[in-house]
Amino acid sequence: MENKKEVSWIEASELPESEKVYLKKDFLGWRVIEPWKNENGSTNWFVILTGGKRNLLILIFILLIVAGFYFGVHQLIESYQAIASSPCDFCNTCKQLGTSIKLNLTGINLNA
Repeated sequence: MENKKEVSWIEASELPESEKVYLKKDFLGWRVIEPWKNENGSTNWFVILTGGKRNLLILIFILLIVAGFYFGVHQLIESYQAIASSPCDFCNTCKQLGTSIKLNLTGINLNA
Protein backbone atom coordinates (compact mmCIF):
# COMPACT_ATOMS: atom_id res chain seq x y z
CA MET A 1 0.00 0.00 0.00
CA GLU A 2 1.26 3.44 -0.86
CA ASN A 3 0.93 6.41 1.43
CA LYS A 4 -0.38 9.19 -0.74
CA LYS A 5 -0.56 12.67 0.65
CA GLU A 6 -3.49 14.74 -0.39
CA VAL A 7 -2.45 17.96 -2.09
CA SER A 8 -4.54 21.04 -1.58
CA TRP A 9 -4.20 23.89 -4.02
CA ILE A 10 -4.32 27.50 -2.94
CA GLU A 11 -4.71 30.39 -5.34
CA ALA A 12 -1.66 32.67 -5.31
CA SER A 13 -3.74 35.74 -4.57
CA GLU A 14 -5.00 34.09 -1.37
CA LEU A 15 -1.55 33.45 0.08
CA PRO A 16 -0.42 35.53 3.05
CA GLU A 17 2.23 38.15 2.24
CA SER A 18 4.91 36.30 4.24
CA GLU A 19 4.56 33.18 2.06
CA LYS A 20 4.45 34.82 -1.38
CA VAL A 21 7.37 34.46 -3.74
CA TYR A 22 7.91 36.84 -6.64
CA LEU A 23 9.82 35.56 -9.65
CA LYS A 24 11.48 37.44 -12.47
CA LYS A 25 12.93 36.00 -15.64
CA ASP A 26 16.11 37.53 -17.00
CA PHE A 27 18.94 36.35 -19.25
CA LEU A 28 20.19 33.96 -16.52
CA GLY A 29 16.79 32.37 -15.96
CA TRP A 30 14.24 32.69 -13.17
CA ARG A 31 15.14 34.30 -9.86
CA VAL A 32 13.34 35.40 -6.71
CA ILE A 33 12.94 39.16 -6.28
CA GLU A 34 11.58 41.44 -3.61
CA PRO A 35 8.97 43.88 -4.94
CA TRP A 36 9.46 47.60 -4.45
CA LYS A 37 5.79 48.06 -3.54
CA ASN A 38 3.99 46.34 -0.70
CA GLU A 39 0.58 44.79 -1.21
CA ASN A 40 -1.09 47.69 0.53
CA GLY A 41 0.41 50.06 -2.07
CA SER A 42 3.06 51.61 0.16
CA THR A 43 6.61 51.92 -1.06
CA ASN A 44 9.16 49.46 0.29
CA TRP A 45 12.08 51.85 0.85
CA PHE A 46 14.37 49.13 2.20
CA VAL A 47 14.27 47.31 -1.14
CA ILE A 48 14.66 50.53 -3.13
CA LEU A 49 17.71 51.72 -1.17
CA THR A 50 19.49 48.39 -0.66
CA GLY A 51 18.13 46.05 -3.31
CA GLY A 52 16.89 43.55 -0.73
CA LYS A 53 18.42 41.55 2.10
CA ARG A 54 20.85 39.60 -0.07
CA ASN A 55 22.10 42.69 -1.89
CA LEU A 56 22.49 44.51 1.44
CA LEU A 57 24.99 41.88 2.60
CA ILE A 58 26.91 42.16 -0.67
CA LEU A 59 26.88 45.97 -0.38
CA ILE A 60 28.22 45.84 3.19
CA PHE A 61 30.98 43.43 2.12
CA ILE A 62 32.04 45.69 -0.77
CA LEU A 63 31.98 48.79 1.48
CA LEU A 64 34.21 47.01 4.03
CA ILE A 65 36.73 46.14 1.32
CA VAL A 66 36.73 49.72 -0.03
CA ALA A 67 37.14 51.14 3.50
CA GLY A 68 40.03 48.77 4.15
CA PHE A 69 41.78 49.84 0.96
CA TYR A 70 41.18 53.51 1.77
CA PHE A 71 42.62 53.31 5.27
CA GLY A 72 45.48 51.05 4.15
CA VAL A 73 46.51 53.41 1.35
CA HIS A 74 46.02 56.42 3.62
CA GLN A 75 48.35 54.87 6.23
CA LEU A 76 50.90 54.04 3.53
CA ILE A 77 50.85 57.63 2.22
CA GLU A 78 51.34 58.98 5.75
CA SER A 79 54.34 56.68 6.23
CA TYR A 80 55.94 57.76 2.96
CA GLN A 81 55.33 61.43 3.79
CA ALA A 82 57.02 60.99 7.17
CA ILE A 83 60.05 59.42 5.51
CA ALA A 84 60.19 61.92 2.64
CA SER A 85 59.85 64.98 4.87
CA SER A 86 62.86 64.06 6.99
CA PRO A 87 64.71 60.82 6.28
CA CYS A 88 67.35 61.47 8.95
CA ASP A 89 64.76 62.01 11.67
CA PHE A 90 63.02 58.84 10.56
CA CYS A 91 66.25 56.83 10.88
CA ASN A 92 67.03 58.39 14.29
CA THR A 93 63.53 57.51 15.48
CA CYS A 94 64.02 53.90 14.34
CA LYS A 95 67.35 53.74 16.20
CA GLN A 96 65.80 55.14 19.37
CA LEU A 97 62.96 52.63 19.24
CA GLY A 98 65.35 49.78 18.54
CA THR A 99 63.73 48.83 15.28
CA SER A 100 65.53 48.31 12.05
CA ILE A 101 64.37 48.45 8.49
CA LYS A 102 66.21 45.95 6.34
CA LEU A 103 65.84 45.45 2.64
CA ASN A 104 65.52 41.88 1.49
CA LEU A 105 68.12 41.66 -1.27
CA THR A 106 68.28 37.89 -1.62
CA GLY A 107 68.33 36.76 -5.19
CA ILE A 108 69.51 40.13 -6.54
CA ASN A 109 72.86 40.20 -8.29
CA LEU A 110 74.55 43.43 -7.20
CA ASN A 111 77.69 42.82 -9.29
CA ALA A 112 75.94 43.20 -12.62
